[in-house]
Amino acid sequence: MAELPGEDVLVLPPMPLATGRLLEPEDDGPPVRITKLEFVISTEDGGELRIPLVHRHGAWWAP
Repeated sequence: MAELPGEDVLVLPPMPLATGRLLEPEDDGPPVRITKLEFVISTEDGGELRIPLVHRHGAWWAP
């Protein structure tokens, strides 16, 4: 697909993308601790880019 006029390169904002350290399970079990969080980007050519987020000050940030 050709690039459309006005399309920009992806930029992650300089703000937290998520907060918290626990994830509620789908069943009735106790919450589980999050050890890694990634922003996953899929491209039209079938590629995939994973950007690991960094945990700082109680939130998950782009590197």
